[in-house]
Amino acid sequence: MAAASSSDSDSGRAESSEASSKWLDAHYDPMANIHTFSSCLALADLHGDGEYKLVVGDLGPSGQHPRLKVLKGPTVLTESPLPALPAAAATFLMEQHEPRTPALALASGPCVYVYKNLKPYFKFTLPQLPPNPLEQDLWNQVKEHPIPPLNLPWYPSPFREKAEVPLSVQSLRFLQLELSEMEAFVSQHKSKSIKRQTVITTMTTLKKNLADEDAVSCLVLGTENKELLVLDPEAFTILAKMSLPSVPVFLEVSGQFDVEFRLAAACRNGNIYILRRYMPHPGSLGPEGTGVLGLVFENGKRWEFHREG
Repeated sequence: MAAASSSDSDSGRAESSEASSKWLDAHYDPMANIHTFSSCLALADLHGDGEYKLVVGDLGPSGQHPRLKVLKGPTVLTESPLPALPAAAATFLMEQHEPRTPALALASGPCVYVYKNLKPYFKFTLPQLPPNPLEQDLWNQVKEHPIPPLNLPWYPSPFREKAEVPLSVQSLRFLQLELSEMEAFVSQHKSKSIKRQTVITTMTTLKKNLADEDAVSCLVLGTENKELLVLDPEAFTILAKMSLPSVPVFLEVSGQFDVEFRLAAACRNGNIYILRRYMPHPGSLGPEGTGVLGLVFENGKRWEFHREG
């Protein structure tokens, strides 16, 4: 009797593994050519017809040419270019008017792009942050009196690393230049105002005042400057601002903003913080540095997923 070849053995093990798997492939397309993260995926009844579709914020190959795609099963129904690389996607109801079709929010950089019926509807931009006072003073001096780059206290001093308030993009670009390029850069940018802008790191939704599945929801944004913002779903004004000890990367919420809510933020320092309505400071859960990979609220329980398992 001939011995089975190694390829036959490998094939048999693969089939056995697939047979014992608890997961079923409803749709499987290894050639879908989608480049994205789980945070940029959303299921939504986009047209109010009871048929849910997959919305994808596609980064594009090598981060080039990002696109918004809508899929029904493995089939791409529509796709359109995005203005920038997406960081998160969420669907939410903005109003109670009929038909009850959800809006789509895509977070990218400092902006949230809101789509209705897959068409651009509104763009929200995070408010600018106050500049570093010393940095602002230095650029003001440069405007009035030319200062040789070597005489600026931030070259190559540890000013950038020790600054309590981070520097603007303009100053960070200046610090990366060769000495021979600095004078021209200063001449070109000295008349421009210093702008410091944070970016969105994560996004989710929170019911406004009702717990119904089809109730109006607020957008909740986590930012690089360690803040959480709750946005009004109609006016897109900031309803609440909360501070965290670290940069949020995952968010989970329960409750309603106008009644009582609980918000959990898994942060870059490996810790999880809980915030509630009228709670002045976040409460901490668990030791730092545990490598949180995901966070879920379900049936009153909190599920944490860690790198260690």
